[in-house]
Amino acid sequence: MSDEKPFNDDSLDDEDGDPNESEAVKAAKRRERLEQNRISARESRKRKKTMIEELQRTVITLSRENKELNERNEALRRELVEIGTKHPGVVPVQALMASGGAGGGGATGMTPH
Repeated sequence: MSDEKPFNDDSLDDEDGDPNESEAVKAAKRRERLEQNRISARESRKRKKTMIEELQRTVITLSRENKELNERNEALRRELVEIGTKHPGVVPVQALMASGGAGGGGATGMTPH
């Protein structure tokens, strides 16, 4: 049993032999990791805020466009009713009835006569 090394406290220490320095290194690494995490979280919040702002602008643009299209649709429906009134044989009755609703039926019943 002469091949065995004697037990001493130094074998428990890190490679540099200073357990306090090891704790200091761990603490420094932890602080660095926490700082990087804070930076990452800040950038993530900034990206999210930018994305939300862009989505809000898109909602405004699409709402405006939708309103304009609905107004145009109503104007065309009124025009269809007017044409149907002036020329009863040209516009089918189903198209006139569908155009009088609240945007429901549309001109799906229109067939040439």
